[in-house]
Amino acid sequence: MNKTSMIFIAAVVAFFAMAGYLALSGGKKEQTVPEGAPVSASAPEAGHTLIETRPLQPPSKYTGRAAAAYQIAAEIPGVLDQLYCYCKCKENPMFLHKTLLTCYTDDHASNCGICMYEAEMASQMTKDGKSPAEIRAAVDKYYLEQSKNGN
Repeated sequence: MNKTSMIFIAAVVAFFAMAGYLALSGGKKEQTVPEGAPVSASAPEAGHTLIETRPLQPPSKYTGRAAAAYQIAAEIPGVLDQLYCYCKCKENPMFLHKTLLTCYTDDHASNCGICMYEAEMASQMTKDGKSPAEIRAAVDKYYLEQSKNGN
């Protein structure tokens, strides 16, 4: 490989690294809820700083189950932001998502049954009065059992 090719490859790698950084950083300030503040369904848990701060895709962009899942993300972002996504999009270099909430900043969740199921589970548990920590424990337990059963 000649010197010109190596410089070109390095430039392309640097370009994509910078583009990825800018896309992931979103250029927004972190959203927080002060300690002791009441927690609404749409707010993060008191004291929790949102990890994912990029805007969510609007539910109106989708239909059926996907639209309902994106609506859930809009209603309880603070809960979804505290959940690991078991489709493993965090580890996938194609996505490198931060939390389950990240799946709803693009079209990813609209094509992923795991993302939608986790949001549905979180929504029902939130309606049942469960805390984000309890929801996280239940989701983790569910997927641990799924992995033990070979699913």
